[in-house]
Amino acid sequence: MQEQSIATSYAAILGQMIKQLREAKNADQANLANHLGVSVMTISRIESGDTVLDVPQMEKVASFFNMEATDFFENSLKIKKKAENQNYTVFQNKKEINKHSNVALLSVAAIVGIVAGIMLSKK
Repeated sequence: MQEQSIATSYAAILGQMIKQLREAKNADQANLANHLGVSVMTISRIESGDTVLDVPQMEKVASFFNMEATDFFENSLKIKKKAENQNYTVFQNKKEINKHSNVALLSVAAIVGIVAGIMLSKK
C-alpha cells in the first residue's frame, strides 16, 4: 500500500491568511468585496481556497490591509514554507490535489494554525 501524504494548496493558505487579516481588522466579507470590486461569494471562494488570486488582486487585498504587496506576498511564502517544513505538500490549487490519489487534504484547522503562527509572529 502506498503511503499517503498530506497536502494543502497555496490558494487555501492565501485564503486563510486573508480571512484572518480581515477578521483582525473587524471587516466583513462585503467590505473586502467592495474594495476588490467583486461579489461576496467571490470573497467566500477566495477565503475557502476555491479561487486563486492573481497578482493585481493580491495588490488590492494588500492595500485593503494597509500592507505593501511585497509584505503580503512574503507572508504567504513564509506560511507555505512552514507547511512544507512540516512535511505537507503544497499544490497550486485544489484541482492539483485531486489529481494525486496518494494525498489527503490538510484540514482547514491545521492551515489556520500555521497561518496564525506566522501572522502573530509579526506583531
